[in-house]
Parts: sequence; C-alpha cells; structure tokens
Amino acid sequence: MLKTKFTINLTFLVILISGCQREENYITNSSIGLFSYSSYPIGTAIDINELESNAIYKSISLKEFNSITPENIFKAEALQPKPLTFNWTEADSLVSFFLTYNKRIHGHTLIWHNQLPQWIIDYQGSPYEWEQLMKVHIQTIVKHFKNKVTAWDVVNEAFNEDGTLRNTIWKQKIGVGYIEKAFLFANEANPNALLFYNDYNLESNPIKRNSVLSLLKNLRNRGVKVDGIGVQMHVSTYYPEPTQIAIAFQEIIADKFKIHLSELDISVNPLGKNIILSESLFNEQANLLGSIVLNYNQIPKQYQYGITFWGISDKNSWIRSFYNREDYPLLYDDNYMPKPCYYKIFKVL
Repeated sequence: MLKTKFTINLTFLVILISGCQREENYITNSSIGLFSYSSYPIGTAIDINELESNAIYKSISLKEFNSITPENIFKAEALQPKPLTFNWTEADSLVSFFLTYNKRIHGHTLIWHNQLPQWIIDYQGSPYEWEQLMKVHIQTIVKHFKNKVTAWDVVNEAFNEDGTLRNTIWKQKIGVGYIEKAFLFANEANPNALLFYNDYNLESNPIKRNSVLSLLKNLRNRGVKVDGIGVQMHVSTYYPEPTQIAIAFQEIIADKFKIHLSELDISVNPLGKNIILSESLFNEQANLLGSIVLNYNQIPKQYQYGITFWGISDKNSWIRSFYNREDYPLLYDDNYMPKPCYYKIFKVL
C-alpha cells in the first residue's frame, strides 16, 4: 500500500457533517439502516482487519447493509497461498459472522490477474495443466462456500479499454477460452450460485461494454451460465454523466443480464489536485449518487442484484492509497460520520 502524503482537512467535514446530522438526526438515531429502505440489497466491501478491530466499523456494517463483499480475503493470494494449501481462517470467520445476521455474501473474485500468489505466477505447466490448476482453485473455493455464498465474480477485469481481451497470465497460459472454462467450472461446483463477470468503466466506455456483452452473449448462446455483470462504478463528480450511466444500464438489461453496481464510490478529486472542501462539492457528490440510484431504480426488478459500496469510510478507501491523493469517495467521513451522499440515498431509495 502506498503511503499518503497529503493532510486530510477534517475541520470542514466536521462542520459540514454536523450540520447534516442535526438536520437529519431522525435517520442516524434510527435503528433502521439503509437496506431496510430498499427493495434490492444494499452492500459494502468489508476489510477483515477493520471488522475485527473497529467497533464503529462493525456496527455500521451490520446496521446499514445487507449484502457483504469480502474486499481482499477471497482473492487467490489469500485463499491459496501455496499449491493445494487453502487458508480458510479469515474467510470462514467473516462469512460465519455475517451469516449470523442474515447478510448476503457475494464472492469476489475467483479469477483475476492481480493479487495472485507467487507460486501461480511462477508455475510452469502445459495449457492443460494450467486449466486444471484453475479448475481446482475455482471448484475448491466454490464448493467450500456452497450454500453460504450467493454469487461469485467468476472473472474480474478481463478486458482492455479498447475492447480487446487483456493479455492476462490466464489468457497466456490457457488461451482465450479461459473465461468460458472459468464459468463452466464455477457452475459445476455450485449450480445454484449466481455467476457474474465484473469490470470497471462499463458505465462510461461503450466500446469495452459492447465487447463484454458480445462475449457473454456468445457464452450464453453456447449454454454457459452467466447470470449478470458487475458494473464496478468507480466514478467521479467529473465523469461520467448520469445519462451515460442510464444508457449503460439499459444496454445491459436489454441483453437480460442482472446488474450489480459492485464497487461504487464517487471521487471528488480524480485529478489529484489541491482541493477546497465545500458544501457544494459534497452536494455535487450526493446529487450524482442520487442520479445513479434513481436510474438503478428504473431497472426491472429481476435485473436488480443490488448496489455495493466499495468501503464504508473515506479513511479506508482504496483510492487514497492506490493513487496517493486526497479524496472523499464514500458515504462516511474519516470519523465515521455520515456525509450528504448518505442522506441523499435515503431520499431516493
């Protein structure tokens, strides 16, 4: 993780959020969370370390959300750090905890080109041996969590922005058919699980989106089960426009895929500049979130898998560490106080 070099301006946020809290006090004092106002699941990505060490984080995760995506501990480097050696401890702990509270568990992710253990990166084998490696990895995990995990991001981020297939290690070693094989293996392991393809910029890049839809439709036409598409929705107050997002939703449901807004956050500083925090800035963020939710509300119910925010507090957002910049993309500020976008979602659900 990158070390951040900026100073977070919390003074303004405290003043702003305090004003919002007084205005909307009835919401934050209620025992009823966000998900209770929604006809579809409202979720968040969970960091196991925060869950185990931060009581406020744990409380918010239980109160506000009814769908949980493990942020990192279902990825290959965490679950299979050595060949045929699976580490279930943290994953089982998280799943067991949230199932106790009747939360839906969404599995993220089975096949990705990042966060791989070194032994997979270094593996020497034939295309068939690589295929068997992938099959064992997928099916061991899916079977382990059968009847506990509702759905899986089977393949994550397989396309480039120009619509071509990304030259991942899986494509290099197995060939272009690795995506089809991954979905077949996952379905064999648990025919009842919903299976998703997950990627970013699908809401804003029609070239990439069309390539994804074309491949997934082709798989379906050959009898491969693909239930939905995870539209990650790492967006910003600069881009894209709500109309672009609405068009993307309509194109996806036209092909009869469920839509999961799978990693939603809204950057207010995508260019990494020195920014001045203001009420208008956070209202703009809130208004964009309101537009996204209103557009999602228009989708026929059978295609609404749900909305998942990629984290709870700005303090823990991946954006700050990955891009090394000041940003405030989530529903709660650094002190776990709700922001204007939190109140906006109540009004539009």
